[in-house]
Amino acid sequence: MNRKYLGDALDHWKGSLFECLQASSVLRDFAVDPMATDLPDWQPQDFSLLAKLLRVNPNQIIQHEHGLRERSKYFGELSHAGDLFLDPDTGIATGSVTNLAQYVRPKEIGDLIAKSAGRLVAVYQHVRAQRVNVRVNAVLAALSAQASLSGWCSYESGTVAMLFLARDLQRVDAVRRTFSELLGSHAKGGRIRSGEFSRGFNIGLQPMAASGIITRRG
Repeated sequence: MNRKYLGDALDHWKGSLFECLQASSVLRDFAVDPMATDLPDWQPQDFSLLAKLLRVNPNQIIQHEHGLRERSKYFGELSHAGDLFLDPDTGIATGSVTNLAQYVRPKEIGDLIAKSAGRLVAVYQHVRAQRVNVRVNAVLAALSAQASLSGWCSYESGTVAMLFLARDLQRVDAVRRTFSELLGSHAKGGRIRSGEFSRGFNIGLQPMAASGIITRRG
């Protein structure tokens, strides 16, 4: 994320999702990595505000010595083994990008889950100039190559999505059930989707039914 956007409406949306999941005891030993692209500009009060907006305690916010341009050092500092929220400026990279600091790569997510097999990883995904479900499908296709990932759940809104990823299928199903129970009939129509990654297919820009990603709605 970027400090100039701290406090916008999307921070409240993210916080409401995490508040719901924490109240339902879905999240375990939860921590937040802001993935700040402007890390030197952040002050203690900024991290404190972020914690309030995301409905977590200040000690749940991970702070870094190295910036996102030093990828191996940055992710090497992530010693936290519990559930994790990654908040990149833009989301998950599906190919080459101009500014990698605004993204998290599929392999980086896969490595985080491989190091702590029971964890749930949430990732913010921004969407521009296309339908949210189309972008989420492309992201899922890119993630499908990661052997440590078995299941996913997405909460999709008008211009953004939150993806929940895990090796343990029960972890993502708990997310799906919590949001489906909260939203009732409003969870249908693609608002809440979930599924499993299948690696016996050629993943590409294909419809979900043919992409090797098993999906369900609501």
